[in-house]
Amino acid sequence: MNVNIIIADNHPVVVEGIKEALSRLSYISVQAHSFPNLAEKLINNWPKVPCDLLITDVKSPDSEGLGFIRQLRKVDNKLKILVFSRFEQIALGPQTSKAGANGFLTKSKPVPDLLEAVKTILEGNQYFSNQEPHAAELDAAAPGASEPQLTRRESQILQLISRAMSNKQIAGELFISDQTVSVHRKNIMRKLGVCNTAGLVKAAYDYCLV
Repeated sequence: MNVNIIIADNHPVVVEGIKEALSRLSYISVQAHSFPNLAEKLINNWPKVPCDLLITDVKSPDSEGLGFIRQLRKVDNKLKILVFSRFEQIALGPQTSKAGANGFLTKSKPVPDLLEAVKTILEGNQYFSNQEPHAAELDAAAPGASEPQLTRRESQILQLISRAMSNKQIAGELFISDQTVSVHRKNIMRKLGVCNTAGLVKAAYDYCLV
């Protein structure tokens, strides 16, 4: 079996580490890419690149959560995707599945787990980290784990809130009024089900929104 795997991550050392690990599988051809703006590069170049499996993180400076995986899935609905992420939130398992990924593994796992995930997905099955409940089970057990639907402006403001910026600073950054920022902040908190800024930031990371 000859397969082509693309590794895409913002961090060169991660890319090289995965490539080295996959070298243990002799039947695999690996293309490794470190993209400074991961989502944009992948989406713009995808039709030109043959691939059986994509290994990628879900967070990059120009990507809102899992949106770029959904876009890739629209471009290539047969593509197999393994999300290999530094995020360890339980909610991320079902979120990656819902977005169109075939598996999820955290970067804290050992190399044998990575190789098992790759082989499992290439065989046509799904793979989720042993410490992560299966996506379908988790969806049934925790219906509130689905990704909140934020507007583009709310997503922008949430990013700035996560950087500890005040309403006034955010207003200056986005050229809007303090009152408008305050209204958006309240709407974001309502959608995430929290009542203060600390809870807001925590929920944002739990849902991989920042």
